[in-house]
This record gives sequence, C-alpha cells and structure tokens, in this order.
Amino acid sequence: MVDKIVEGGLFRQNYLRSPVKLSDSNRARNRIIRNFFDNMPYSGGDFSRAVERELGVDYPSLGNRPFHDAFWRKSQIGDMLSAVTLWVRHVSDDKKQNVVAAVSRIFAEENLHYRLYTQGGVHYLVDEEFHQTSESTLEGLADQRFGAARAALQEGLKALAPVTQSGKGLIRGVFEAVESTFLVVIGPGTADRLNRQNADKHLKPLLLERYAGVPEADDKVTRMLETFNAWVKEAHPYRHGVAFEQRHEAPLDLAVLSATTGMGFIRFLAGIGD
Repeated sequence: MVDKIVEGGLFRQNYLRSPVKLSDSNRARNRIIRNFFDNMPYSGGDFSRAVERELGVDYPSLGNRPFHDAFWRKSQIGDMLSAVTLWVRHVSDDKKQNVVAAVSRIFAEENLHYRLYTQGGVHYLVDEEFHQTSESTLEGLADQRFGAARAALQEGLKALAPVTQSGKGLIRGVFEAVESTFLVVIGPGTADRLNRQNADKHLKPLLLERYAGVPEADDKVTRMLETFNAWVKEAHPYRHGVAFEQRHEAPLDLAVLSATTGMGFIRFLAGIGD
C-alpha cells in the first residue's frame, strides 16, 4: 500500500503497488510506449538513429521503418532509460515538458527506482547525499591497506545498478567493507571476523586509548560500540550467500539506510587507522 491514499486515484496505484522500489516494469514500459507515440513527431527515424549512434545497439525495424514498440518493450533496462534521455532531446521544445512530466509520473506511479530531471537525465532515486557519502567513503579507503575494503564497497554499490539491483547485495558489500576495515585497524592476525565479541575485545581498547582525555570516555565509547554492534547484528544475516530459493531480499529503502550507516562506520574506522 502506498503511504498516502489519493481520493479519486486509481485503485491499483492506491493499493496494489509493489512494497519496494522496482528496477523494471512491463506496465511502465507499456505506458512509456503510448506516451512515446503521442509525443514523437513523424516516424521517429532521427530518434532511432540517435539510439544506434549513442548506445551502440541495433534498433528494431519493420522493412525500412523503425519498430519502436519492439525497442521499448525488449531493450535492456539501461538502454531503455538512456533512450528516455534521447527522446527528450529529440522532441520539440514545446513538448519537452509534457514528456518529462509523463515519464516522471510513470516512474512514480509504477514505483520505479528512478527520477527524470528536466533536461532528460535519468538518475537513481537514491538521493545525492547517498552518492556523496559513497564517494567520500571510497576516497577514505584510498590507502592500499584498505584495498580489499574498497573493492567490497564498490561491489556492493554495483547492487544499485538497474539490471542487478539488490538490497541484499548492497548490505552485503558494505558489511564486507566494514569488516575488512575493522580487521586492518585492529591489526593482522588479531581476529578473523567482525562480531560483537571481537569488537568489544579488540576495538574498545583502541578507542579508549584514542579518547583517553575526553570526559567520561568509557561511557561514550561503550555507547558508540553498542550502536556499532547493533548495526553488525542487523547487517549480518545478509552477509553469506545462500541458494537462490532461500534468498531473502532486503527492501531497498532499508538497505540504503543500512548502507549509509555502515559507510559512516567505514570512514570512522579508517580514520582510526591513520
């Protein structure tokens, strides 16, 4: 169910939408096709050639005419979203606003995880702050000691890609990055995994030493570790791979929240290791 029921809204959009954001949708594609034909002048030949030129894909055709229906229905999601941008570029100025408004409404009503900007660019719905957090965290792992952590984080962030979108994959990658950073900071051979016992045993002494001059340092460190250990417990079930039929996917909004918190701990731990 959506967060807010709209009086006069369609039943399906009020009650039958997916509880999590989707990376693709046949309904969305069907609606985009209809809007494309309503807003693309003439045969759309200039558009199809632009798709081939800019995306490097073969545009379907019937005889010597572009087969738009087949392209919008069957193209890979990344090509389809890129084609939305090319579509906005190719319509006349008086129709651009109509196209952007129509596609934006489709993304929202079909619960897709994308946002269309006025110039036609399609971006993930995850906000700019998350992007900046990701970039600053990767920069904080530039030291070669954190190479494994950086690779794990990069792998986790790939789970936001439209074709392979996975909340579980995002959490798993961030967890592995936190664990790798933790193991580097506490020292080689000290522990082989991240859990409450090892955090309390090996990380707490480092923090107490670091904040020895801070009033009530023990209490502050203890409280911080409680938060850290709670995050580890929350993320841990997504750490291990399982058979596909046993896979429990994480809702993307919860995954983004977990990942954002985890990246904060990565930057904190990497700072201790400076």
